Amino acid sequence: MTSSKKPNSTRRSTSVSLADVAERAGVSKMTASRALRGTTGYSAETRALVLKIAEEMGYVPNRLAAAFGSDTANNLVGICIPTLSRELYGQILEGLENRFSSVNYQPIVGVVGYDDEVELAWLNSALSWRPSGLVVAGRERSLANRTFLQSLTIPCVEIWNLCGGKDTMEKSDPMRVGFNHFDAGAEMGRYLANRYQGPFGYIGVRDEDVNLGAERLAGFTSALLECGIPAPGRKNKNNSPVTTTFLKDKASFYAGYYGTEQLLTANPDLRVLYYLDDNMAVGGMMLCQQKGLKIPGDVAIAGFGGMDIGAILPTRLTTTAAFRLRIGKTAADALLKKISGSPVGVLTDVGTELVRGETA
Repeated sequence: MTSSKKPNSTRRSTSVSLADVAERAGVSKMTASRALRGTTGYSAETRALVLKIAEEMGYVPNRLAAAFGSDTANNLVGICIPTLSRELYGQILEGLENRFSSVNYQPIVGVVGYDDEVELAWLNSALSWRPSGLVVAGRERSLANRTFLQSLTIPCVEIWNLCGGKDTMEKSDPMRVGFNHFDAGAEMGRYLANRYQGPFGYIGVRDEDVNLGAERLAGFTSALLECGIPAPGRKNKNNSPVTTTFLKDKASFYAGYYGTEQLLTANPDLRVLYYLDDNMAVGGMMLCQQKGLKIPGDVAIAGFGGMDIGAILPTRLTTTAAFRLRIGKTAADALLKKISGSPVGVLTDVGTELVRGETA
């Protein structure tokens, strides 16, 4: 999503206190507090002045100060993720929470989908609690949201997607911990292209008009082209070697089942199917088995994530293992080091592992 709003370049600082704003405005701390809260006891001119100075200084109101009389950072850490409905993020969150709680930091979690405006509103709200740091999901963002993250004066780390790697990072960007999704998709593409000539299909989902796993699919498609896999002998958008379908649904067993039925009904000659994640791949396997298709004899299937379900099937799923717990713990460690002022790298690639199962 691209926002047409001009980004605000004011530094968002939790170190600017109410007393700082009051001193700059030439009023008492109580008057500044009332003006910012919109209560009574001041003139319209005073309120306008206080609001103007607060904006210029990047002041963020501290909710905890009102309750506990403190205007400084605390042991809270804000964690902003798109969803809790996918197992992939659930295990990352587990890794984060385990590490933070072990050193008495309390996570506050916001679930914002893939909507830039919702994310921005939550981040602004979270800053008012004076957290010591923030964790956000790595993804494509609007210029306004990216500028907001760059303006933070507290430590911040992006997780999951390295978004192009260190070469794409600016000095003011948050730290990054995760892996290269394009490379993970390309590795699977090369593996399957060396075993099958296709035709290839892909089943994914779309959330708020965002195609999830887009970078993995791009890497997968690029690898097939490099391996000389041709586009199918029928009309195919962008002349791609991969025939795709995206459901407006959550990634789930049922989405994989239903998406596979849709794709195979329209394209019965497909022989290799790649899925957004393992749960969808398992759903696709169920559909193929109901239709009497042999796996991988008639249709080869590959997923992504290395989820537990893929390892306990009678036929082990071919997939890419993503180290979700490791990402969570590593990201937490990076943030804690940054908070304490210890040296820490700007980017940590935890890697992935191709699991050569029996389905492809």
